[in-house]
Amino acid sequence: MIFTLMNYREDLEIKLQKIILAIQEVNEDSHITDREKRKILSKLVHFKKAIIYKSMQLHIDLKVA
Repeated sequence: MIFTLMNYREDLEIKLQKIILAIQEVNEDSHITDREKRKILSKLVHFKKAIIYKSMQLHIDLKVA
């Protein structure tokens, strides 16, 4: 059980890091319109919340740099 939770933790942390990086990239991208940015960011924030919610369900404290 502990090994499984460690795998979940690592998986969720990696996914969260990727989402955070994607959010930063979208914010810095000057080639897309503000409307497109809002649409993309909305989806990314939704994914971020889902990852955090899943970690809370599994009682996992995510540590993302």
